[in-house]
Amino acid sequence: MSPGPASLAAIAQRAKDGLGNTRSRATRIQQHTRDTFSPVLTLGRGLNRQLAWARAWWKNASADKRKIGAAVVAGALLALYFLPYAPLIALLLILAAAAWLGRAEKPPAPEPGPDPTELRLQAVYNGLVPHLADDHDPARLFHPGGTYRDAFRDWELDGDRITRLELTYSPYFTDDDPGARARIERVLQAKIGRGREYFHDWDTEHNRLTVAALPPLPAAVPAQQFVTAPCEILLGITDADSTNRRTPIRVDGATHQLPPVIWRTGNRSTDPHLLAVAAPGAGKSNLLRTIALQAARDGDIVVIDGSGSGDYACLAGRRNILRVETGYHGALETLTWLRHETERRIAAVTHAKQHGTPVPDNARRPLWVILDEITELTDLAAGQGTTDPQELLDLPLRLGRAAHIGVITSTRPTHLDRLRPALIADTHTRVVLGPLEPETIRTVLGTGPGVSGGEDMPPGRGYVRIGNGPVVRIQIPHTPDPLEEDTPEAERRRLLALLPHHTDALAVEDPTISLAKERRREPEPTA
Repeated sequence: MSPGPASLAAIAQRAKDGLGNTRSRATRIQQHTRDTFSPVLTLGRGLNRQLAWARAWWKNASADKRKIGAAVVAGALLALYFLPYAPLIALLLILAAAAWLGRAEKPPAPEPGPDPTELRLQAVYNGLVPHLADDHDPARLFHPGGTYRDAFRDWELDGDRITRLELTYSPYFTDDDPGARARIERVLQAKIGRGREYFHDWDTEHNRLTVAALPPLPAAVPAQQFVTAPCEILLGITDADSTNRRTPIRVDGATHQLPPVIWRTGNRSTDPHLLAVAAPGAGKSNLLRTIALQAARDGDIVVIDGSGSGDYACLAGRRNILRVETGYHGALETLTWLRHETERRIAAVTHAKQHGTPVPDNARRPLWVILDEITELTDLAAGQGTTDPQELLDLPLRLGRAAHIGVITSTRPTHLDRLRPALIADTHTRVVLGPLEPETIRTVLGTGPGVSGGEDMPPGRGYVRIGNGPVVRIQIPHTPDPLEEDTPEAERRRLLALLPHHTDALAVEDPTISLAKERRREPEPTA
């Protein structure tokens, strides 16, 4: 009866185990034998080396030297014969020399390889050569076959990653061309290392470029009652070097002094209006809700949701929230009322100045208009042949500063060409969120951020520029919609506590009503 598959497998396994045990046993016997006969092997190697030396000397020696050598050997043998204990001493000397010559020599130490730091710096230099090499430059800072020490002045590393690099480039390089500078920044980002953001400081006066790795911004700043003065709105958190101001912010249950991005509004502000550009999921709605929560403390708010997404339904019916509109016709009515309200406020301010009387409260109370995705309303107006809603914003944008009206609008980067020039010209505070193209960022902000490596930005991360100030990084607070089902319960309760109290009227019924006739209610008493 032939054995089954299981029996054959067991036999093969036993044979394999036996073969493995045999190999292991043979290896142990070989090692033990080598250790036991190590002195004999050492003497044998030494004697062989002595004989090899003597044979090589005899082969290379001339005839006269051979005669002298033969005479010396004959004299030594004659001396060994007559001197007492000479043969024993000679044998010991030969064995000692053989033991010395037969010892196991250590393998030569490997030659040290090239320094990784120099390799990395040279790779950065070689990557810049095609873009910075200039035959007209007598110094030839960048040229094929050159070394990084020709152009690099200073560098710092954290392990094997470059954290700071200062280089000098040719005075003939067009450093005033944004495209040329962007190419250099892309090369440096690719060569220095990905996964981090780097700031590029161009010193065009001295033809120097300094690249420095930026520390990460806190990615989880929850919405809260921020410590700000009246007419100030905290847009987010930035780098410590971008501002001298610090504000207490609670993160992960602890209070930290973090550098804020403060937007100063009011009739003394030169930048009363804001434009936010962000792709879906980049944190645009979080930014607008963050602004609404802060603006509702000291002013009135009108919200127009151009996309009809319902992201601002949590604000409806709250104190100081005059209206939350999601429909097209309702948005047109609200914007028409806003135009009339601007005219009324300007007339009241002018009358008060002409007669030397104080400006009425209903004409100087801050009014905020938040328009999310206004280009969606523009498309609907074009389809129905009605007035473009952006036309109704011309007056509030031009006179909003004197009328204490602030306009906050947003759009997607693909809809920038649908914005009217008046809206772009009058919104001097700009925010871009998400990993946008450098050309798009430059179009919105008016200049490049000087930062590369933002391909993996978390939600809420971007850049901001207020007026003609510098472009700084920003991380906006996390202000999710408390009415969304996927919002954690703890965050839902926290955000509901930040919202203003409910009122009896959910909205302004008549869009043409003036704020002078608007009845305000006190907060509901708490038990």
